[in-house]
Amino acid sequence: MFKPLKGPRQARPFAPWRIVVWLVMLLAAVGFVINAAGIVAAAGAIRSISAEAIAAGTPDPRVFLAWSVGNTLGAFVVMVVALGTLRWREWGRSAMRIAAGVLAVWAIVTAVIAFQQWQAIGVELGQGGLEPEQLLRDVKLRSILVVGIVLKAVSVPVLAWLGWTLGRVSVRQQFAQPAL
Repeated sequence: MFKPLKGPRQARPFAPWRIVVWLVMLLAAVGFVINAAGIVAAAGAIRSISAEAIAAGTPDPRVFLAWSVGNTLGAFVVMVVALGTLRWREWGRSAMRIAAGVLAVWAIVTAVIAFQQWQAIGVELGQGGLEPEQLLRDVKLRSILVVGIVLKAVSVPVLAWLGWTLGRVSVRQQFAQPAL
C-alpha cells in the first residue's frame, strides 16, 4: 500500500576492526573444518578400539570426540557472531566483544600449556640418549610449539583491541545506522 521511506544511503567509514573480524571468522572456519574431521576420526577410533584396550591404557577416543564436538560448536558460534558483526548487526557487535575476550583468555591459557610442554620437551632433549627418530620428532614438535606460542602471544593484544574497539562510541554509532 505505502512504500517504505528510506533515507539517503550513508557510506560507513573504513573500519580496520572489520579486517580483524574477517580474520577471526576465517580462522574459525578453518578450526571448524579441522575439528569436524576430528569428529570423523574419533568416531572411527571408537568403533575400532575395544573396551579391553581402553582398560589396558589406550587413550579413550571418546575424550577426543568430546573435545572435537565442543571445538566444532565453538568455531561455528564464532563464525555466526563474526558474520553478524560484518553484517552490521548490533547483536553481532556485542557478541563479538564477548567472543574476542573469551578467545583472548583461551589463547593465554593454551599458550601457557604449550609453554609448559615446550619446557618439558627441552628437559627431555637435555637428558640425551634419545633415538634419532625420537630426537627429530621432539625437535619438530618443539618448533611447532614455539610458533603456536608466538602466534597466540600476538593474537591476545589484537583480540583485546578488537573487544575495546567494538565498545567505542564511534563504532557503536555506526551499528545504530540501519543495516543495508
